[in-house]
Amino acid sequence: MADLVVHVGGHSAQGLRPKNEDRFVADPKRCVFLVADGMGGQECGERASGLAVEIIPRALGDLLAAQQAPDLAVRHALEAANQAIIAAGRYQARGRRMGTTAVLAVHQANRVYVAGIGDSRAYLVRGRQVEQLTVDHTLADHLERSGTITAEQARNSPWRNILYKFLGCAEMTEGPDVRPFTPEAGDRLVLGSDGLTNYINDEDLIIGAVRFTRSQDWAEHLVQLALDRGSRDNVTCVVVAFEKE
Repeated sequence: MADLVVHVGGHSAQGLRPKNEDRFVADPKRCVFLVADGMGGQECGERASGLAVEIIPRALGDLLAAQQAPDLAVRHALEAANQAIIAAGRYQARGRRMGTTAVLAVHQANRVYVAGIGDSRAYLVRGRQVEQLTVDHTLADHLERSGTITAEQARNSPWRNILYKFLGCAEMTEGPDVRPFTPEAGDRLVLGSDGLTNYINDEDLIIGAVRFTRSQDWAEHLVQLALDRGSRDNVTCVVVAFEKE
């Protein structure tokens, strides 16, 4: 298969929150795409997301340069960020902790490796098919996956926004699952914080993939769409488009 050209766009909006704790990386040269959502209920969420976008691309570069397999490099880069955020959180006031979600995609040798920690998501849009590549690490979603509650109960659960896995969590014993896929011409990869993903649907992604020829325009549109539909959170989106060379 011929190499594909990658086009990237990214956008973030503060929304109605007093500050923007989201950060993102949209770097086609290093082939690294990342959204980090600093947790509003945690101390210094913006510092945690800032550490994530600083450490993860650097660690990935070092690990890949050392010829580590991409899936392992993704896991180890996220673990490096987790340990750094835990260490930084030790200097916070007693009972406070720093935390952030992270959804990461790395393009290497015509494969894309996707991983998520927390409830920021990655979607693959291929034609009229949309696949969520990540799992939400909330208590409600965990209970739904185990069959304890239904999907409807999960959507209305008081545990819907309670994360059991995030960067900065000292109790996290399992790293992320890494989902590799081989991109095809016309594919769109959408990364978003929950301020975005809670307010868009599969049809929005299917229509937008056709309507918008520029990734930057589509990223900005999706962020504004979430705000128009009532998102009160920070809203962040990264769009990666794969086209024939």
